[in-house]
Amino acid sequence: MPDELIAAYADPGAALQAVRDLRSRGVSQIHVSSPAGFPVVDAVDHSGDSRAQGWIAFLGGLVGLTCALWLQVATSRALGLVVGGKPIVAWTAFGVIMFELTMLFAGASNLIALIFLAAQARRKVSQTGRAQLSSGHVSVVVAMGGMPPRLREAAREILGEAIVEGAP
Repeated sequence: MPDELIAAYADPGAALQAVRDLRSRGVSQIHVSSPAGFPVVDAVDHSGDSRAQGWIAFLGGLVGLTCALWLQVATSRALGLVVGGKPIVAWTAFGVIMFELTMLFAGASNLIALIFLAAQARRKVSQTGRAQLSSGHVSVVVAMGGMPPRLREAAREILGEAIVEGAP
């Protein structure tokens, strides 16, 4: 990502203070990469992040429920066994299978969504940012694209000596 400013902090508290200072000056395009769940991660606005994973799991559960119903109704009608005077399609007997396939499909789709969305999110972080993250530092990334010159200077001033890679 060519138009970004990356700063690396060994101390998560210093990174948190830098993010607070950036936000107080009006810089809003801030991203944080952290090796652990430090409070600096929560200080950044995550409103643009994907909320798709929950919906994908929900839709996977609906597909599992539909498959369970279809499988049981088709099997019951194909065999035509009447047990104890119950109708061939007895909904009460289908409850366990419906639950199990719903959970199986929801869990599998959730795992697939997790892998796909994590790979997609990784592409948003530059190589330099990932290198700092693997070294145990908290990386504060400011996207400089379309930012007014006064905010660019404010970001450079606040991040100061912690800057790893400068924007062109």
